[in-house]
Amino acid sequence: MSHTALARTVPLVPAAAPAPNLVLRKAGRRARLARGSTDDPMTALIDALPTAIGRRLRFYEPGAVERSFDEAWLDNIFDAIRQGDTDRYRFALLSRMSREKASAMHFLFCKAAQHLHAAA
Repeated sequence: MSHTALARTVPLVPAAAPAPNLVLRKAGRRARLARGSTDDPMTALIDALPTAIGRRLRFYEPGAVERSFDEAWLDNIFDAIRQGDTDRYRFALLSRMSREKASAMHFLFCKAAQHLHAAA
């Protein structure tokens, strides 16, 4: 059977996207409402990120099935931190901000990651 024939007989099933991280969505909502007046590490991070990346972050409503690009990016960063994957962490940060800004944001990311780990 040729590759083309096989491709027609096997249905392509997209991989299921991971469930959206509700902690990130709720922190995004709190950051929009609080505007820097909170001690929550996740809210402090999400409040500082628009300055670092040069644009406002987009978070979908808590009940939405899909994830925004920003939510997927943050999930990737926190997963890299959790797994100790420094190359992936560094690549993700530097894909959206300068080295200087990434260096300044590193502490906030680590503090927020500890908060996420404690909440899990």
